[in-house]
Amino acid sequence: MKKKKGLAPLLFVTVVSVGACLAVILLGFTPNLGLDLQGGVSVVLQPVKGGKKQTKVSAEALAQTQRVIETRVNAIGVGEPDITIQGATIVVQLPGIKDQKRVLDLVGKTAELRFRPVLEAPTAAPPADAEEEIAELREVLKIPEGVTVQQIVDEETAAATGTTVPADPTATTLPADPSATTAAPTTAASTTAAPATSEATGEGSGGSRSLKGAAARRQASTTTTAPEETTTTSEAATTTVAPADSAGTTTTTAYVPKNQWNVDVSSKDFAKLFELDQQVNNAAEKVTEPADDQADQQVVLYGRPDKDGSRAKYKLGPTLLTGRAIEDAAAGLIEGKWVVNPTFKSGENGIDLFNKAAALCNAGATECPATAPSDSGGQVGALAVVLDGEVISAPAINAATFSRDQIQISGSFDETSAKDLALALRYGSLPLELQPQTVQTVSATLGSGALRSGIIAGLIGLGIVVVYVIAYYRLLGAITVGGLVLTAAMLWAVVGLLGRYADLALSLAGIVGIIVSIGVSLDSSVVYFENLKEDVIGGRSLRSAVDRSFDQAWGTIIKADVSSLIGAIILYLLSVGPVKGFAFYLALSTVIDLVLAYLFIRPATVLAARSKLGSRPSLFGISVPAAVAAAPSKGAAVNDEPADERGGGR
Repeated sequence: MKKKKGLAPLLFVTVVSVGACLAVILLGFTPNLGLDLQGGVSVVLQPVKGGKKQTKVSAEALAQTQRVIETRVNAIGVGEPDITIQGATIVVQLPGIKDQKRVLDLVGKTAELRFRPVLEAPTAAPPADAEEEIAELREVLKIPEGVTVQQIVDEETAAATGTTVPADPTATTLPADPSATTAAPTTAASTTAAPATSEATGEGSGGSRSLKGAAARRQASTTTTAPEETTTTSEAATTTVAPADSAGTTTTTAYVPKNQWNVDVSSKDFAKLFELDQQVNNAAEKVTEPADDQADQQVVLYGRPDKDGSRAKYKLGPTLLTGRAIEDAAAGLIEGKWVVNPTFKSGENGIDLFNKAAALCNAGATECPATAPSDSGGQVGALAVVLDGEVISAPAINAATFSRDQIQISGSFDETSAKDLALALRYGSLPLELQPQTVQTVSATLGSGALRSGIIAGLIGLGIVVVYVIAYYRLLGAITVGGLVLTAAMLWAVVGLLGRYADLALSLAGIVGIIVSIGVSLDSSVVYFENLKEDVIGGRSLRSAVDRSFDQAWGTIIKADVSSLIGAIILYLLSVGPVKGFAFYLALSTVIDLVLAYLFIRPATVLAARSKLGSRPSLFGISVPAAVAAAPSKGAAVNDEPADERGGGR
């Protein structure tokens, strides 16, 4: 029964360690190599102000700067980057990058928050099956091959140029079904997407604008426009409200296409086709590269991803002002909805700049055309907030002038998005002025050489330990080697899993920590085995001494390992850079040593001592003469308890 009891923890820890290691290997979860092992660039960025180092920096400013750098790094596809805040500095480690100048340009450039006018309403990415759906709709509408949607819209518009369509944004729209009835235009309604003419917008017919944007621009213009779903009478779509009788009936005239292909542009199918066509065309428009993102140029940029991962695309005009005009920003709840309240600086470098931009956008000027619905139901311009080449918000401007501390940005914010926008507004213009404190470039050759040297050093150290413990402790030494093998298996499994799911990197300092931990593991075994030798030499049998010796040694093992663990934790918390890796792996190895000392070394030694081998102390590294001199008589040997525990002297 005792053997089975001792065998259970031994089998458990062996199966778990080896099984976890094999699983990690089969799944391909290899440790991530750090910068010093695979090469790359490491930069320590120090916040400065007026050329002087800043030692007291707000946590929010550091966190915002870290996020901006992460966005930049991810944009160029750096594998396993490590961007951490250490004290008042930001440490950027980019494995696999060789161009030091590129890294400094990437992470050292201060993030600039820009306010750009939205030139066209944003367009969402087309659905995955857009091309197939477009083909089906073209077939339903009987559009000949080679004829574009924009051609149909342009010809329909040209045929209707003699008809005046009011620019009143409060006009209601007809239902898509031309035979449906409609009420008189007495109440305001939201603008509905409809085909528009290039003359109305002053743009070419390249088809790069969205359906919603085209309709918005048409409403802001006084030029005669294309046939539209509206309650106003026109040649393209005429609605006659009959005199009301007791039945309350109305009559309508049918829509007659004006284009040569006889395509019904008032149908729901055509509206859907137009929308998909615009989405596909806009998706093909090239997004401005970071290097070409100049403040005084037009750009095409993505918005932040939605919850489903889709991203809208914005065409934006030159920058009207930057985040330097902002003094502060805060997120809060008003009537149960999250809003953002920016506060601008006073004077010409603050609120005056914003009001100039607001006046242009509110009026729907050429520099900031009407592309968004206003609170009053009309159309106004929108001003995009751009940080590091990404549109983080594009609010409509509902007034021409604002007080510097009375501005409110509302929308479909949740708590996180509202606070993120407030942070971007607060720190986006100049989160921190960063200056490279240290820059280190490690070549891939040097990294592989360091890895090879580390492995060789580890194997040499392990070899010396194996030779020593087997020569001195013999069978007990073999048990120690078995414990080291399980330690290695467990370490590989843990490091592989952490590398996969927590981006943990194995650095040269980490390898040093693992090598040092070999000594920690050896110490635990030595403390136990020396206690065992003393008990046997003192007159106890191996069978009775193994448990008693471990109980005496266990307290010492815990104290020694906890001391190492405390030192590693303090080192990890107070250090920066590679020293953290050393401390982490030393702490990890120490914890594993405690587990294996109790679940492997102890039961393995007990099983060996209580087997037939236990009658030969020399196999355990115990001096035979001393053991023989202290051995009990044959008659007493039947009882495994030592003499003093049976009531007799030694």
